Amino acid sequence: MNIFSQFVKSLYSPKAMASFRFQGIGKTILYVFFLVLITSIPMFITFGTSAVKLVNSTEEFLQNETPDFYIQDGEFIADVEEPFIADEQGFTIILDPESELSLDEISSYGEVVAIQSKEIIFKGAGQTDFVPLSDFQGTEVTKENLLQFMDSVGSAFPIIITVLLLVGYLFFAATKFVQISILGLFGLLLKNVLNRNKLHYRHTWVLAAYAVTLPTFIFTLMQASGLVLPFSSLISFAVSLFVLYLIIKEVKVKKPTPPIN
Repeated sequence: MNIFSQFVKSLYSPKAMASFRFQGIGKTILYVFFLVLITSIPMFITFGTSAVKLVNSTEEFLQNETPDFYIQDGEFIADVEEPFIADEQGFTIILDPESELSLDEISSYGEVVAIQSKEIIFKGAGQTDFVPLSDFQGTEVTKENLLQFMDSVGSAFPIIITVLLLVGYLFFAATKFVQISILGLFGLLLKNVLNRNKLHYRHTWVLAAYAVTLPTFIFTLMQASGLVLPFSSLISFAVSLFVLYLIIKEVKVKKPTPPIN
């Protein structure tokens, strides 16, 4: 049975999954990579689309909406007579070269980045951070510099996105292997409870790889739909454990041969 057929069977048939216990570890590892790839596609599409929009909107915002500005000798200077305040997709950007706004006034905007004469203020997720412009001593930053940088990012964007997605894929795969390994240990307990004594960790690890298919697929669809459950990782593991129980229950036990009289 090929990997795609195994994927489909793993969505609904504990009996079919029980028969996979005799296959090699290599094919099971390949299946896990396939599962992670399939279930990562919606998130990768969302991430890639959002990243492209962010770069394009940032470049457009710098080009068309912000006044000329520069940072030189640890001081921020902008061509404005009063603080420039703009809301960009729920994120507030403030250019305040004369430091007219107080910290309380800046914080009232929620998620915000504010550049004042001597520091940059970042506020988000309930935390406020300060970056002194003296850290840029000896470096001149201008609006033109930032636009050139955004152009460079745009040119290299396909490579950047590819690298980020590859790193993300490997991280998700590693996380899934850890989950399967832990689930396989629980499988040893289940096989004792169900008196499937001929199963070893190699078998329960293989079965665990298929047991995670259904919850992984369901939670992928939920995330793609914008639905997020609290404690989703624990719920997913609990569902995987239940599926593993159903799989091990399907493993046939040889009946003792009746004595010959």
